[in-house]
Amino acid sequence: MRYRPLGKSGVAISALTLRLGDAAQDARALVLKALEQGINSFQVDGVSEALRQGAKKAFASVERGRLFVILRVRGEPQQGLAASFEALGLERADLVLINDPLGPTLPPALENDLRGMSDRPGLGVATRGEVDPAVLDNDLLVAIASPFNLTSGLPDRHRLRDAERRNLAVFGEDFWPQTLRNSGQVLPRPSLWRRRTDPLAGIGGYDFLHDTPDWSAEDICLAYALTEPAVTSVCASIDDPAHIARLAAMVDRELPDSVRAQIELARFSAQEREKAVSRA
Repeated sequence: MRYRPLGKSGVAISALTLRLGDAAQDARALVLKALEQGINSFQVDGVSEALRQGAKKAFASVERGRLFVILRVRGEPQQGLAASFEALGLERADLVLINDPLGPTLPPALENDLRGMSDRPGLGVATRGEVDPAVLDNDLLVAIASPFNLTSGLPDRHRLRDAERRNLAVFGEDFWPQTLRNSGQVLPRPSLWRRRTDPLAGIGGYDFLHDTPDWSAEDICLAYALTEPAVTSVCASIDDPAHIARLAAMVDRELPDSVRAQIELARFSAQEREKAVSRA
């Protein structure tokens, strides 16, 4: 397992973060398996009692200093942060992650709650757009969570560069997007007419995701996300302990040069097609 520094905090967290949602059947088993694989970063992303109790039992069995716990808060919190931490058996989380407030101010109740804590956690903002500069300059903010994957365009990449310049940690989301999960079907070869009208037809696609020896599409997508220096940790929703072990093992693998070249060709081809469509 690789570890990366969390901004300027000096804390080192695993390059893979386990996201625990309400669909998790046995949160305790998932956390313990993740710890066995060297994963020390956990995002509690659900609100069910079963999830909270399972996570609580797992966290209680581990020295607190070994854990980096992220509490995901969506919408208006139903209870104060202290009560949410207590439900997980914790005095505090390490990071509270909220949705982009889509304006210059944080939710007042949440900001007051954070500022009232003597040992307050850091604040993170999950976004797919541009966070207001006033929020980025807020002294509570230490991280953002943002999509990053093979299909990420310039806006996503610019967001990561800006976070890096501000010394903010970045949690990469959606490393294996649905558009690529659905592309496993074999596509027909382009016709002669299409090859004449579209010079990029038949090249620069994502077929390599499904025909690279010893690499699955998910493996390649994860390895690619990990190549981005601005990404502190890649978030993964996993509901099976065996799946955790397999993905954790991928963290230490390097993408073959041939795959890197095909990724860049696919990205270039996609950009050129977008330009062609915009000109049409």
